[in-house]
Amino acid sequence: MNLNELFEKQKELDEYIIKEKGLEGQDLLDKKILALQVELGELAQNWRGFKFWSEDQKARTKEFCEICCGVGVYIGDDYSVYDPCFRCNGTGYEKQKNPLLEEYVDCLHFILSIGLELGMDEVAYELDLKKFNFLTSNTILSCFIGLSYDIADFYYQRENGDMVPYLYEHILLEFAKLGKMLGFTWDEIEQAYYEKNKENHERQENGY
Repeated sequence: MNLNELFEKQKELDEYIIKEKGLEGQDLLDKKILALQVELGELAQNWRGFKFWSEDQKARTKEFCEICCGVGVYIGDDYSVYDPCFRCNGTGYEKQKNPLLEEYVDCLHFILSIGLELGMDEVAYELDLKKFNFLTSNTILSCFIGLSYDIADFYYQRENGDMVPYLYEHILLEFAKLGKMLGFTWDEIEQAYYEKNKENHERQENGY
């Protein structure tokens, strides 16, 4: 995964949003930190592995078809069944839609955006994501909890110039480890990021 390229794409998106929304000169770091916490919660919701009270703890890696709502066929007003849905070809799911992966790259957008605020894009070549193997988190649950703690710690330490780069790198590595534990490859993450980045540009152009 090429962090330099990802930082560059994120920078283009951030600059576009700031210009479109008239946010020049505003300090957005705290809002980005909170946004990351919110997105991390949405990622956990799609993972579902913490829901001990539910019989359905299967990760949301598919999205129901928008046309047939997951049924796979057309159903008439009289509840009679018609031909298989043309959009999903009767599967009931959107093609190439992975809600879990989409939420993961939503988090990645804010992690990169926070990194840009800190100038971490200038030292991206020094960041070795493979170092996540040295982290102590050994379950998906512990990764989520560890990330929540790390992000909160980063918020309270954000004025400490000596600690900030270390804390940011730790968040990045913990997040990379979470991605691997969720079963994503670097290529999948990178491709999904580019697709969502493009979608975010289009949303801004359409007045999102």
